[in-house]
Amino acid sequence: MTRGHLLYIFDHLDWKSRMPVALAAKKAGYNVTIGIVGADEDDQIDGLDGFQVLGLRKPANQFGLLSAFVSLWDIRKTIQQCRPDLIHTVTLKYSFLVGLACTGLRRYRVLYTIAGLGFLFRTSGARSTLIRWALSPFLKLVLKNRHADLIFQNPDDRDLLVNMGYVRHKQTHLVISSGVDLDKFSPAPEPENAEPIAMMPTRLVHEKGVAVFVAAARKLHAKGIKARYQIVGGLTTHNPRAITEAEMKAYTEDGVVEWVGPVQDMPAILSTAAVIVYPSYYGEGVPRVTIEACAAGRPVITTDHPGCREVVPNGDNGYLVPVKDVSATAEAMERLLTDRDLRKQMGKASRTLAEMAFDIKSIVAQTVGLYAHILHK
Repeated sequence: MTRGHLLYIFDHLDWKSRMPVALAAKKAGYNVTIGIVGADEDDQIDGLDGFQVLGLRKPANQFGLLSAFVSLWDIRKTIQQCRPDLIHTVTLKYSFLVGLACTGLRRYRVLYTIAGLGFLFRTSGARSTLIRWALSPFLKLVLKNRHADLIFQNPDDRDLLVNMGYVRHKQTHLVISSGVDLDKFSPAPEPENAEPIAMMPTRLVHEKGVAVFVAAARKLHAKGIKARYQIVGGLTTHNPRAITEAEMKAYTEDGVVEWVGPVQDMPAILSTAAVIVYPSYYGEGVPRVTIEACAAGRPVITTDHPGCREVVPNGDNGYLVPVKDVSATAEAMERLLTDRDLRKQMGKASRTLAEMAFDIKSIVAQTVGLYAHILHK
């Protein structure tokens, strides 16, 4: 006997990373349907045995009203077709769209995973302020709905939305991070007889701190520190603050920093690094790259910023630095790049933290456990 019908709404860019929770829900006895927004032939969604998988449209115009209305319409039709007991979606954007899509339909239980507050709440400037002001009444309508529960990945994001009146505290749950596969990201020894690599794996968005990393690398290069500096990540069109190809070429034209581009095998690329550097001031939930670095047994330098600070107890498995502080970032990088024993010690601490706090099995169990709690309210 099924425990209920779950409908997941995932974006095509990250649906594969969300599958462990869907697999666990199916194993626990739920009937599972997965709606993937923007899927194409490269996503190979037809091979998911045991799941009903539906493709939902996502126009090329990522930031216009057309994109929002088309996605909203497809999500609403999918909900009407499936009539699920619980809808679970990830990110603030899809929480908003799913909430609007449910308007006027029967009372569906919904679970929103707020995997960071992103551009809307953590980016300063006139554009984000204006958009937030315009959307505020609708966001409150969606997020404060008494049939909605919300998972936050760090307490700062939860407290911010509660204090701003977007969410009721009693609706909220903390599940720290999306988890990492500890078998896939097993520790590997640092390469011998090579200059240590300070690596920044990232989506190419300004608020991820790419300019800070480049400036810190140039500072250390000018000082004569023997090391290599790499940025790993491809261009994105899914964020209004995306870095352009011309900007990336300007960052790397002097040869100090290498732009590796996108990679498919993250465990392999992380195994070549000595230090992972992630000077983000973006609206992170818990950055996936930092927990993957921990699982790979690498020390991490990141910012004392919501979401980022969850991954680095300062001085234990790496260092927390102030946001946009080039000098502090360079100092932390130098400390680790010039001390192999310290890297080894902090790398072990990273792996221990990943095992204790970020194991995908634990994160999935916490999430699936919430389903029964929500459905039996």
